[in-house]
Amino acid sequence: MAAPKPNMGFIDVLRFAAGYWKRQPKRLSVVLGFLLLGAAVETYLPNALAAFLGAIRQEAGHDAITNCLLLFLGLYLAQALIFAGTYRVYNVFETYLFKDVLDDAFAHVYRLPEPYFSNTFMGAIISKINRARNKIETFEDQIILRIFPTFVVLTGTIIFLAMQFPMLAALMTGYLVILAVASCYLVFHVSGPAQGEYAVAQDHFGAHLADSVSGIATSKAYAQEHTEVARFVDVTAALRVKNVRAYLRGNTAAFVQRMLLTGMLALLLGGGTWYLFQGRATIEDMAYLAFAYNILQSYIRDLGENIKNLLTSSYDLHAIIEIMREPPEVAEEPALPALDIKAGAITFENVAFTYPGKTRPIFKNFSLNIRAGERVALVGHSGSGKTSFVRLLQQVYALQEGRITIDGQDITQGSRHSLRSAIALVPQDPILFHRSLADNIAYGRPGASLEEVREAAKRAHIDEFIMKLPQQYGTLVGERGIKLSGGERQRIAIARAILANRPVLILDEATSSLDSESERAIQDALHTLTHGRTSIMIAHRLSTILDADRIIVFEEGRIVEEGTHDELVNRAGGIYAGFFRLQSGGFIAE
Repeated sequence: MAAPKPNMGFIDVLRFAAGYWKRQPKRLSVVLGFLLLGAAVETYLPNALAAFLGAIRQEAGHDAITNCLLLFLGLYLAQALIFAGTYRVYNVFETYLFKDVLDDAFAHVYRLPEPYFSNTFMGAIISKINRARNKIETFEDQIILRIFPTFVVLTGTIIFLAMQFPMLAALMTGYLVILAVASCYLVFHVSGPAQGEYAVAQDHFGAHLADSVSGIATSKAYAQEHTEVARFVDVTAALRVKNVRAYLRGNTAAFVQRMLLTGMLALLLGGGTWYLFQGRATIEDMAYLAFAYNILQSYIRDLGENIKNLLTSSYDLHAIIEIMREPPEVAEEPALPALDIKAGAITFENVAFTYPGKTRPIFKNFSLNIRAGERVALVGHSGSGKTSFVRLLQQVYALQEGRITIDGQDITQGSRHSLRSAIALVPQDPILFHRSLADNIAYGRPGASLEEVREAAKRAHIDEFIMKLPQQYGTLVGERGIKLSGGERQRIAIARAILANRPVLILDEATSSLDSESERAIQDALHTLTHGRTSIMIAHRLSTILDADRIIVFEEGRIVEEGTHDELVNRAGGIYAGFFRLQSGGFIAE
């Protein structure tokens, strides 16, 4: 498994997180101010304890001893109140941050071009977004709640130490530098890379799991359950190897960290003892050093763990940052004006197009005019250019040469949102959302009333079926519409297009999942749907396009025949006539 991309470092992740921190400057300032105050109070606690013990040793009066005790206990109480206030503000701060990260990631995914999804596991995308919410929390917790207070406590302790034991303070400063360097080395070069490899393995595992589970029906149909389980066992075995390697290296780093802390204790108490032997330290000074060590080690003991967690979370955030760096389908700036599409006259002018990563062009110097309101059928073998024609019209892919206009407007000079808002699509394999039937039908017109939804369903001959369901139009359809048959899903998609009522209609094998009886039942609905609007019908089943105004036959990205059904079927030696004879109303032979 490859390690995370080397062109992304810790600074990139810090910059990413800081971009969200800056959205809440007031809350961040309050949190940092509270943390600074709380760490300063904690740093002073050993001094307060030393003063209390000194008052006892010097047999000061009851009032003096009581005051020192109250000061010591008061500082503890103040520290508790300060940290309670800190977390109250911080929790609000981080929940807004989580929401912003998730919202931005989701919105960016929706702006990505179709080729990105063709080359990326859906499960991996979902895994990266889910993990981003947890890991941005870990990342900011380590920096804001752990490392920042640690720096304050260490600095304050060295200052107090220097005021009484300057030589010991100098030695401690040098030792802390060594300890920090050693901790960073262990994390960045020992445990950190192993955590990075484990993060990548988790993405691979999530992608494989989603891919395998979504294909269960196919696996069962071909009796490949044992094969899939064996593949899954191999994936989890690889994940376990990466996981145990990360654990072992982390344990090694933790052991070295504990040894270094033991050395710090020896330095502090050994130095204090030397000062005591020289008559330059008292019992309360030794208590101060012991208590100061107790506070320091609580921070430094976790410093290595904090750095490890920081680095681990930064590796985990690489994935979401890489998604956010993917160029969107359309640049946000400058914003393109909306296209004004009403009639739906379509023109392809000298269009050239080759799919990314391919060398053979789909179209070369391709031109075609479709009149407003014309019902056009596209016919041809798979790979002849029919689907590519539709994708270019929707601007799913960008042209290399030529231009496409609708109502005389170059579609590349207007917003994709306005373009796609003028097109209704009925795909060959409709995807439904795990929402109600009413929501799915009204997807192209979210504000439609239930009466309007029912009218569209009636015209698609699906209302009677829906009304027999226990929850009728409130019925949930399951993930990707799994609770419905292929023909039912297709009629829902047809009802959706009827309700959307857009000037341009694309029917991509819109009756392919219907049996003959269902197909005949909705032919009138399709005729009504296509009447008066520009309609592009991709068809393998020729019986569905007999009444098209014009049939265009594609062959290797070229138009080789065009005309009405009667004209083409009677053309001697014609490609369309051959298709029709072969299928006798069935599908075009491949």
